[in-house]
Amino acid sequence: MGTTIKLAMVSTTSSIVLIGSAMAADLTGAQLKELFAGKSVYLENTATSTAGAGQGVLYYAADGTALYKTGSGKILHGKWSIKENTLCTDWKEVPNNACSRYDKQGDTITVFNVATGQVRGKVLKIADGNPEKIE
Repeated sequence: MGTTIKLAMVSTTSSIVLIGSAMAADLTGAQLKELFAGKSVYLENTATSTAGAGQGVLYYAADGTALYKTGSGKILHGKWSIKENTLCTDWKEVPNNACSRYDKQGDTITVFNVATGQVRGKVLKIADGNPEKIE
C-alpha cells in the first residue's frame, strides 16, 4: 500500500475511535443506585412515559419505595429496584411497568423504556431527599 492510503486508513480508524468514545453510555446498576437512592429525580417526559408528556418528579426512597408526582399532579406509589443495568419501578396504580435504562452523554441523561426502546424522557435535575414532600 502507498503511504497516502495507509495514512488515510489510520486517520479514518482514529476518527471512528473518537466518535465511538463520545457516544452515550448506559449507566450501570451501581451507578443508578448511587445516583438515585434517597433522591428526587426531575424529568421532562415524552408521550411514551408512564405518566405521559410533561414534567414530573420521582422520589426514590433509600428503603426501596418510590413516589411519582406526575405533571398533572397525580401521585403514583410503588417500589423500585435495580435489575442488572436497569431501574425498575412497580407502580400500584400502573402495574406491569417496564424497566428503564439510563444513557448518559455529557451532562444529559436520557431515559429509555427497556421493553420498547423508546425514549421516556430526560433527567432535568436530581436533588437530595424529597424536597417536593411527595406523599
